[in-house]
Amino acid sequence: MGSDDDTGKKLAGKDRVLGDEWVDWEGGGAEKEIREGKRMFLFLSLVVIVAFILVIFLLWYLVLPRFEMYGLAYARILTIAIIAVASFFFLWYVLLVAAILFRKNYLSVCLQSRPNLFFALYPFVMRLARMVGISRDRLSHSFIKVSNILAGTAPKAGNVLTLLPRCLRKDIRQQIKDICADYPGVVIYTAPGGNVARKIIRDTNPSAIVAVACERDLVSGIKDIAPRIPVIGIPNTRPMGPCKDTAIDINEFRTAIKFFCSGS
Repeated sequence: MGSDDDTGKKLAGKDRVLGDEWVDWEGGGAEKEIREGKRMFLFLSLVVIVAFILVIFLLWYLVLPRFEMYGLAYARILTIAIIAVASFFFLWYVLLVAAILFRKNYLSVCLQSRPNLFFALYPFVMRLARMVGISRDRLSHSFIKVSNILAGTAPKAGNVLTLLPRCLRKDIRQQIKDICADYPGVVIYTAPGGNVARKIIRDTNPSAIVAVACERDLVSGIKDIAPRIPVIGIPNTRPMGPCKDTAIDINEFRTAIKFFCSGS
């Protein structure tokens, strides 16, 4: 097991100020611990997809008479195209739920495609969440839970990279080191921010990543890296507020490392 826990300090240049990357955090009101499951993101995603399908059929209803003016064949082609698009989105959602229920990656084609529909859906779900009073971090936590299940197994070649934030409590950090010591292919780096994390990933070229951070950093990183590299995100808890003495569920971390290192 390789360890380079001081790399983040060398690359950072300066300390992060408490909450300096939390635009809407002003020293109070931050959610210290979030325990959202997968259902929130899945349900809101369904609402967004249904709304999108309804908009498609509304447009079809409005433009169909004009197509009929050019001939019945054009109207039929339009109708078939609309039904095909609506069916695609419905089938995609069914496969997403199936992947979550049966822990099988039925969405490999969708996840590898560009644009990535799973990640493209996130901003629309976020807007809906805000409309109904759900915070960005609660929705992101649920999104990460879904994304973790969709993470593929790590290829046999290459190391598993563990990325830790500087704000993690020392005792938690030591527990992580002890766990990683049992797996020769795991390397540990500390990343004080997204830019440093991306540089570490480029330099180490890992086969898989277990990342510990706040929901905001994790979502940004997962969208940048997955599915090119399998990523499991471990959201931290923030009893002292953002960026200070954070903690994680150590069993969740142990499970993630075991998943990538055992290849199952």
